[in-house]
Amino acid sequence: MSDVTAQTDLTSQQQLRLDVLALVQYDTAAAKKAIDDIADDPLKLELFKRQYTLAQSEPTAVSRTTKALQGMKEALPLFE
Repeated sequence: MSDVTAQTDLTSQQQLRLDVLALVQYDTAAAKKAIDDIADDPLKLELFKRQYTLAQSEPTAVSRTTKALQGMKEALPLFE
């Protein structure tokens, strides 16, 4: 009997996208929308995560994602 441990090596892009998918509770429509707007940018991801937390009053993952993306876009000029 061999003791084999499966190891998955993810790229930074894959990990970022997996983080988004998990954050939006595996709602693929919300994840697609967020991934398209975040464009694999770590700063955008961090802003999105924080805005997503603030958008708790939104009833669905897609509407919460939309609100979080708007907040992310509004905050981005602060970093330019």
